[in-house]
Amino acid sequence: MMDAMNPMTMSYQSLDLAKKMEALSHQVDSKKVISEDPSGIDKACTDMESLFISYLLKEMRATIPKDGFLSGGKGEEIYTSMLDSQLAKELAAERGIGLSPLLHESLSNKENMDGAINKK
Repeated sequence: MMDAMNPMTMSYQSLDLAKKMEALSHQVDSKKVISEDPSGIDKACTDMESLFISYLLKEMRATIPKDGFLSGGKGEEIYTSMLDSQLAKELAAERGIGLSPLLHESLSNKENMDGAINKK
């Protein structure tokens, strides 16, 4: 079985996404961060939406044929991954695709339910 975080087998963008997902999972798992800073939920949800959009853009680009006269090689791959990442951040921060509010509602309800259970 191959190591999921092996940089030799992952593309630049996939490795970047994996690192961001791991960092976000630690942030969301930490109830202390969320309970002390209510805006932490907003940021985590926006970041998660940004990662989802970035992955969506990556998969959409994968459908475009790479052979031909204008194929740019590794330089083009790095540039487009950076472009997609920045575009995803901007999209999530401005309008998004509606994922962030759903995640926020879900996390807020979970936090409220956990608080109600702990009070009993």
